[in-house]
Amino acid sequence: MAISKEDADELIAAARKVRAEGAPEDCAAVAEACNHAVDAGAPLSITEPTVELLAACRARIPQDDQWQADLFGLESVAWHHRYRRTGVDQDLRRATAAVDTACAHAGPGHPSHHRLRAQQALIHSLRPGSGAVPLDVLREAVEACDPNPRNHAVNMLNLAGQLNLRYLATRDFSALDEAIGLAERALALDSRTDDEDYSWRLLWTGQLYAQKGHDTRDPSVLKKGVELLQKAVTHVPPGHSFLPGLLNQLGAAMHAHSRLSDSKDATRSELTVAVHMMRAALRMTDPAVPDYPTFASNLAMALAGLSKETGDPSLLDEAIDTAEKGRRAAAASPTARDGETLTPVTGLLLSMRDRDDPAAAIRALSAGFDGSHRLDAVLAGQLGAGLAARAGDWETAARLTLRAVEILPHAASEALSVEDREKGLSTMATSLARDACALVLRTGGSADQALHALETGRATLVAQALTRRSDADLDPVQALAPRLATRMRELRAALTQVEDVPYGPAADRRHRLTDAIHEVTRQIRAVPGLEDYLRAPGVDVLRRRAGAVPVVTLNVSEYRCDALVLRTDEETGVVALSDLDLHDVTENVRRFTTATAGLTRWPAPGPVAARKHQQVVREVLAWLWEAVAQPVLSALGIASAPRDGGLPPRLRWSATGPLTLLPLHAAGLPDVPGAGVADRVVSSYTPTLRLLGDASSPVTGASRREGHLVVPVPRSSLLPHRPLEGAGREAAHVVSTVPGALPLPEDAVSALAVRAGLRGARGVHFACHGQSDAQHPSRSQLVLRDETLTAADLMAERLDGLELAVLSACSTARAGERLPDEVLHLTSAFRVAGARHVVGTLWETGDRSAAEFTKAFYTSLGALPYDGTPDTADDRVAVAVHRAVRQVRAQQPSPRAWAPFVHVG
Repeated sequence: MAISKEDADELIAAARKVRAEGAPEDCAAVAEACNHAVDAGAPLSITEPTVELLAACRARIPQDDQWQADLFGLESVAWHHRYRRTGVDQDLRRATAAVDTACAHAGPGHPSHHRLRAQQALIHSLRPGSGAVPLDVLREAVEACDPNPRNHAVNMLNLAGQLNLRYLATRDFSALDEAIGLAERALALDSRTDDEDYSWRLLWTGQLYAQKGHDTRDPSVLKKGVELLQKAVTHVPPGHSFLPGLLNQLGAAMHAHSRLSDSKDATRSELTVAVHMMRAALRMTDPAVPDYPTFASNLAMALAGLSKETGDPSLLDEAIDTAEKGRRAAAASPTARDGETLTPVTGLLLSMRDRDDPAAAIRALSAGFDGSHRLDAVLAGQLGAGLAARAGDWETAARLTLRAVEILPHAASEALSVEDREKGLSTMATSLARDACALVLRTGGSADQALHALETGRATLVAQALTRRSDADLDPVQALAPRLATRMRELRAALTQVEDVPYGPAADRRHRLTDAIHEVTRQIRAVPGLEDYLRAPGVDVLRRRAGAVPVVTLNVSEYRCDALVLRTDEETGVVALSDLDLHDVTENVRRFTTATAGLTRWPAPGPVAARKHQQVVREVLAWLWEAVAQPVLSALGIASAPRDGGLPPRLRWSATGPLTLLPLHAAGLPDVPGAGVADRVVSSYTPTLRLLGDASSPVTGASRREGHLVVPVPRSSLLPHRPLEGAGREAAHVVSTVPGALPLPEDAVSALAVRAGLRGARGVHFACHGQSDAQHPSRSQLVLRDETLTAADLMAERLDGLELAVLSACSTARAGERLPDEVLHLTSAFRVAGARHVVGTLWETGDRSAAEFTKAFYTSLGALPYDGTPDTADDRVAVAVHRAVRQVRAQQPSPRAWAPFVHVG
């Protein structure tokens, strides 16, 4: 905020007054007040008298006096605050020199040792190329528990601030939760509400709660943030340096809270107050203050929201003008914070105002790729591409989308938990890869380019897990850059030791290791011949991996819908699905999932409801045949079922978007012989083309495995009211049918025992409950006796050589509705872990159909010839599933009974 000349003159006079003979504690108090003033926007002319005061005081006391360290520390703060305003290297060098001297005076045992070391780490991190702040130093300062409550609070909030920066850059929610915990502890340090630092601690705690509530859309968390910030405002006197920041944070929190209100009147009222406070905060703040761009950005977005609520276009003009002021302030100050976010903010605001002329908005959003946060860059690219597409500028739309696709895999940092990566991807990856594929084709690009774009941007979590599961990607690196290959192996091995720790020093190490892996990846790609290291496989590689079985990728986008056909030794083909529309797909998926849920719920629906649901299922499968399956099969020359009743050809399906929730192998016209996919091809699925195995290679690790593990769970303490009466009988049938089958005793089915068995078996059969999680697919789980085995657990396993996994459980192949293009479910998790073939289910199955399918599958598998080659093994499993499905269909014609069973491999 702007400090009056009179206030500044008073501070300079106070500094000169105590400079001559003031005691160290008096000099420190005045210097601290001067530093606060400069931080709040006071004239930089205050810095010199402050430094002179501190130097004079140091000269009067012995060199070994404990105050020497603190006085040098205050000088460092003075130069630091000046540097934040000027960006002049000399100011930073002075701040660095002063804090280094302070730390030299404050050795172990000094009361300020840990606090000054933390200050040193923060200031050193400002130097170009210095990297992130070493959080271990900040943690040591917190653990030292400074007896001075204010210093202890400073240490905790310094650490909280860095953890919040980690969260903002990566969306690591565990870091945000740890920061909130630290802020709560700092707030509880001192119960005095008349302490001037109380409002500062309230500010920190409130803004962290507001951040979490905003990003999780949790009204209760947001409300707590608003209440803490309101309380902070009541404890700050007029003119205090904290006031502008408080008003802006409170306004931003109220803006976010207003958007979650169910009442338009309440929304408008809260937003009006928020805008009023944020305007006041910006007026109080000098544009040279580093926080000015942040204040401008927050106010601009709130003004846009109020314009939308009130219909007042002048508010949107004010929002754009405010954002431009923030951009100019950021350009003029090299130390301004959040300046890079104002470019996409301006683009968004322009897009709202200039709907008929989006050129300026597109230019602004295109520039948003230069922002420091990858998440912001991806979102800016998506929004810009959408505007360009609506304007008919397909070339720009394609260019922006492809750039966003390239950034996407790096935006979901592997330093985060799988769930945090899911949260991040759900905000930016719901259609990005599919749109990129469609736009490449729309602008005349080749099918190979379109397919590569799709594979680059989808199944990010699967791609990351595949990389970490195997070091096979390092074989070419070992040949061309052995030192880098060794370093990458070391980093990956170290990362496995800290993968499951959500916060604390181990989490810090996980982030450092991930950053190091990204740097080594960059170095590897700089080596000639390794430019595509860890990028999505080229289509020529995928074509080879597909082998003799064609792969049909079904891409659905608002821009166009296509089937891309991958076959060995042929150019990738495109079948334009002109009768397919994204809206129709979404609506039919909604109808289908509602109907199948109704048919499988307990208690069972009545006859009228059941007939209605069955009719919907038949209608959707007929639509799926006419709009998708028949055009594809016709293009492949598969116009009818085999006339002699022989085995039809094999085909792999790879669906995208909402289509991942439909049984493509069950598409067909009811009561029309031969007019169905199951009549014309043997269907398999591959969730992403990255999971295609090299058909010419042997089964990795198979020689070290033997036996067929059987896991029966007829009863679980986790689902006590849902026993599986047929699970024991099903397991007994597998044991009696499959050579080498060995059941786990029912009372020994623990996660530990199952994992141990999986690591040595050639095959596995689960007869248990399965639960899919539509919002967090990594939580989808197989329910054991007293525990669960989740998709995330399975992806962390190394099951190379596991030839077959049969998941006779409900919904094990059901993709998450929020992230369908991540194709993450229990079946794909087994494939990621290394299983060559997986049999799963798309929805809840009944005991009778599950038992019939299992019996038919293993009977067929045992009867099929096998010559020991991978091709024959692959055909056997796919054909056995196909025949088992048809046998169940013959006995139970309802698709609800036979259509959920699928082969993935």
